[in-house]
Amino acid sequence: MSNEPVKVASANTVSPPPPGRGATGGDQAPLGAAPSTKPTIEELAADVFRLSQVIKQKEEAAAKAAVAAAPKEIDWTKLTEADVFNMDIPIPIIEQETPEYLTVHLKDQNYVPRWIHVMRERLGPCLSSGYSYITPEDLDMRFPHPLQFDANNHYSFGDVVCLKILKSLYWGLLRRNYAKTMMIHGRATSRQKLRESIQDDERLGEALDKNALQMYTPDEDENKPLKGKTFSKDMFSAV
Repeated sequence: MSNEPVKVASANTVSPPPPGRGATGGDQAPLGAAPSTKPTIEELAADVFRLSQVIKQKEEAAAKAAVAAAPKEIDWTKLTEADVFNMDIPIPIIEQETPEYLTVHLKDQNYVPRWIHVMRERLGPCLSSGYSYITPEDLDMRFPHPLQFDANNHYSFGDVVCLKILKSLYWGLLRRNYAKTMMIHGRATSRQKLRESIQDDERLGEALDKNALQMYTPDEDENKPLKGKTFSKDMFSAV
């Protein structure tokens, strides 16, 4: 036997921790270092799960509320006209709008549709001056046309019938009427200015008030005699 003395560990002796580990030997931070605040993967996964559960509960609650708020199916066989005025019954409100049944859309955009009275005094002159009846082939069926063609294959409604006319002709007629109106308006403006200038003259204004002096009234027929006493016919030309 060896005579070397046996070393007995003291009760107060503690083995040092392995290098790189904490005081207790686990995967802990070195002594004197602050504890880590970074969440672990397990904690993040738990948070995501909790959030998904909250969102799911909110969606389910919203769906139940929508079902509860939805109008119940109505048994129309058990309702009476008096139930219309019972606001507890969810009868849907329907707007009863009259369609634009006189609006006509033509395929050929060189033409314009016009509704004309069927009386002879109106229809005859229109047909002889460039108007013609609309046929089913003339309609652009991309748009609604609620009326039906009559027995004569005319697109009519009551005492009017729809005709078509070339824009080049119809708009030319409109321009003529507009120019004629502006010419008459110009003459009226000239007469008004002349009257104002006469009123500024003491003697002429008094004569005009006493009807001793009359303003010239233009007439469409240039061959008719002039009305009243005139200063000069050229004074009443269009301006």
